Amino acid sequence: MSKKLIRILIICFLSIATGLFVGANGQGGFDNSTRALYIFDMARYIDYGPGFADSSNFTIGVLDQTSELLWEMGNLSKTRPTIQDKPVQIVAFRSEDKIIHTQILYVNKNSGFNLKKVKDRLAGHQTMLITEGYEFRESMINFIVVDGTPQFEANEEMIRGAGMSVNQNFLFAAIKTKEDWEDLFIVADADLQIQKETVRIQAEEIELQKEEILAQRMLLDSLDRAIAEKEETLKIKEKELENQLIKLENQEGEIESQRRIIYNQQQEVKIQQDTLSAQREKIAGQITLINEQLLRIGDQEDRIKIQLATLEKQKLILYFIGFALILVLCLGYYIFRAYRIKKEANRRLEEKNQTISAQKEEIQKHCDQVSAQCELISYQKQHITDSIMYAKRIQAALIPSVELFSDKLDHFILFKPLSIVSGDFYWFGTEEGKHIIIAADCTGHGVPGAFMSMLGITMLNDIVSNRKIIMPDEILNELRDNIIHSLGQVAEGDSVKDGMDVAVCVVDPEKDILWYAGANSPLYLVRDNELIHYRADKMPVAIHYRMDPFTRHEIPLKKEDAFYIFSDGYADQFGGPEDKKFMTAQLKKTLVDIVNEPMMKQGEILNEIFETWKGDSPQIDDVMLIGVRY
Repeated sequence: MSKKLIRILIICFLSIATGLFVGANGQGGFDNSTRALYIFDMARYIDYGPGFADSSNFTIGVLDQTSELLWEMGNLSKTRPTIQDKPVQIVAFRSEDKIIHTQILYVNKNSGFNLKKVKDRLAGHQTMLITEGYEFRESMINFIVVDGTPQFEANEEMIRGAGMSVNQNFLFAAIKTKEDWEDLFIVADADLQIQKETVRIQAEEIELQKEEILAQRMLLDSLDRAIAEKEETLKIKEKELENQLIKLENQEGEIESQRRIIYNQQQEVKIQQDTLSAQREKIAGQITLINEQLLRIGDQEDRIKIQLATLEKQKLILYFIGFALILVLCLGYYIFRAYRIKKEANRRLEEKNQTISAQKEEIQKHCDQVSAQCELISYQKQHITDSIMYAKRIQAALIPSVELFSDKLDHFILFKPLSIVSGDFYWFGTEEGKHIIIAADCTGHGVPGAFMSMLGITMLNDIVSNRKIIMPDEILNELRDNIIHSLGQVAEGDSVKDGMDVAVCVVDPEKDILWYAGANSPLYLVRDNELIHYRADKMPVAIHYRMDPFTRHEIPLKKEDAFYIFSDGYADQFGGPEDKKFMTAQLKKTLVDIVNEPMMKQGEILNEIFETWKGDSPQIDDVMLIGVRY
């Protein structure tokens, strides 16, 4: 009964405290249900602009440490679930830092929050700030209660500054001037002072009641704990008594069974005593016999010791004789074995001498043959070298002279054949005021590559000089058709698949344009210390599974632009501290680093870099690199 009384008192205390809290945080005549209703009604008159159409909800935020107003708004949203055709969502914030974007935010001055921080959090958002109890024009809409009647002031300038507007009828009902606000605030403040005094008196009474309730509750709690402890002790003792009774019953049964066992053991002991007496008599007789036998054994042991000493002497003699015989046998075996080995070695030595003599004669014959072959090879090498040198002169004669091109564009050519003749070649020409520059890398190097290069030079002379085809993509298409026809290449079978990778550049000085087309051979253009990579078509000038027309690139040129075309021999050269390839990435960086040097100087620098990188490693391919400055 006492516990129920305490619970009722506690409920009463909480109800009174809740009523006081509402009175302390609000203004007389303006309860949470009225606040919720005002906020819901005002929300209908706010215009958020066209961006509001994208919002999925109409969100109302409450910045408060309690949940009474939030609860009232939640109940009201059940009967008024939408505002401006949007579902209503109520959210609570416990501090200024937790505030996020909402359509409306309510703040009560009595809650103690910093209004400046709240405004900073709302900056840049279309949020209607509704406050209660603040000074004139400190927020967008501010509530005050005068003579029990809720009123409000509206700061139209602050509302428009946040990108919102409200209905003019709504503004007409608001307080207009600061003087009106101050008059109302004086009346409201007097009412608030009276309410605060009433609240203070009620709070004192509640504190007294709270102390009495706490004292009674502590007394009841101590009594409950004492009773609970005694009940627990009684349960433990009852459990111990039950365990002792069970143990006592078990012990009585065990005692009875032990009595029966002891009686049986007594009977067995009596029988064993009788048997033991008889055995003692037999043992006494046996001991007498054993003593007599021990005396006889002692005599026999003395005799055995004498015999063992004699046998030990005889064993030593036999061991010595056996060891001597073994030594004699081993010595004889090793003498015989050494004789056999020496005899066999003499026989083998004689056979080797005969074999060496025969081999010496055979070697002499081979030496004579090798000498004759060396003389023949030397003659053939000289003949072949003379032929290759002649082929080099033919190749050099076919390549257009660089001097014809030197007075037209500033350039350099780095040309390093792997052999006497090269599979790489370059070609220059001028037609219709346009300068044609070509760099080609034929399949293979040395003599096979040179044959392909001479075939390519001859065809380019015909295509450009005779047939007047000067666009780079058309030159490559015609060159591919001529090579396929000349070498009899077909898509399948054992036909020759040789071809070449070619870069063709055509410079038009009148229009400041560079036309480029490439077959597996790119173009690098360096402008303002930045390299631009123009990629070639991924197909050679030969028969291939892909036989599309080649792509023509039109590139506007500026003064001091530098462009480069090349074969793959420079980037593929092994060397450096780790004996790796030079790689195109390092070539790009090198070209950007030296672009401001004169073109001839660039050629010298690139040659020095190549030789330094190659070091003692052999050159693996023909090297050709052409640089032109516009």
